[in-house]
Amino acid sequence: MIVHHAINFWCNYTNLLKSSMDLSVQEIICLPIDEYRKLPLVNINLTKNRNPKFLHRALYAIGISGITLTSYATLIAPQWIEITEHDIPIDNLPSSFHGFTIVQLTDLHHSSIVTLDYLKACLWKAVRLQPDLVMLTGDYITRHKKYAVPLAQAIQEIIIDMGIPVYAVLGNHDHWNDLSETSVGQLGNRWGGDGETVFSALTKAGIRVLMNESVVLQRRADRLWLIGCDDFLSGDFNLDKALKYVPMSCNEPRLLLMHNPYPIESIAHHGFDLVLSGHTHGLQVSLPFVPPKIGRKYLAGLFHVGQSRLYVCRGLGVIGVPLRFMTRPEIAYFRLVPSPA
Repeated sequence: MIVHHAINFWCNYTNLLKSSMDLSVQEIICLPIDEYRKLPLVNINLTKNRNPKFLHRALYAIGISGITLTSYATLIAPQWIEITEHDIPIDNLPSSFHGFTIVQLTDLHHSSIVTLDYLKACLWKAVRLQPDLVMLTGDYITRHKKYAVPLAQAIQEIIIDMGIPVYAVLGNHDHWNDLSETSVGQLGNRWGGDGETVFSALTKAGIRVLMNESVVLQRRADRLWLIGCDDFLSGDFNLDKALKYVPMSCNEPRLLLMHNPYPIESIAHHGFDLVLSGHTHGLQVSLPFVPPKIGRKYLAGLFHVGQSRLYVCRGLGVIGVPLRFMTRPEIAYFRLVPSPA
């Protein structure tokens, strides 16, 4: 019934346009968006419409549609988790790492609006994928540090205690200074925290937090490097320091964790086999025909940038207004495979 009213309204409008222009209804519907702005304004005299209930029906359809979209964006989409699966071909992938699987979780944003019960459900979904490794790419809290320990404990109980190793980096929100702990003169330095509270909570839970450093995973004689950097926006991002002990001349795979994808173009020449990032939330709200902000080139998904491959995950939590629209929360699942010969 709602769709019928909406179609009825559109047909009435396009029929009136058709009568005043030399265009068919199909041609009007297929016009580019810029051409719509050039269409003449049409005076629809609803008081003389043959169907006196037309206006009421149209307003009813618009109202119900608005309620439906709002309910979807606030109640359904924020917890409608999508698991995306990706095969990542890697040159010279050692045989011991053929089929090696990784789950990426990012932007959990535990807060009053992103509950621990919801995040625990996400963690259980990750465990059921039976990955060899879980990588966390920052923003475990939104603002208040009190949420760090409960989340870290949940990760330990659900993932680490199942025997799955977890590696992590910090995000910009993990460096947030609680306003209650900041004097009035320092309010502009809310992003200047050292991230120690979140770092400590994760570390005590058995999570290896990489702060501009690298570790090597070894299976028999085969090796794979994990490199992690502090946040680019509010931390001490230092890729040179992180790469200090990585033999750049070798052919061993190298995976980089960094919360913010912004620096990718300046570091892509290093030839990382996979860079995992988050931060963007996929914009959290994506509207058709509305382009993203200038500079938001890497919003979500897989990108080939120079000699490196970047994946930007939409994350699990929300900030600000607790809604998502056309950007479902995401758990990303990766399988490392050898490049085709």
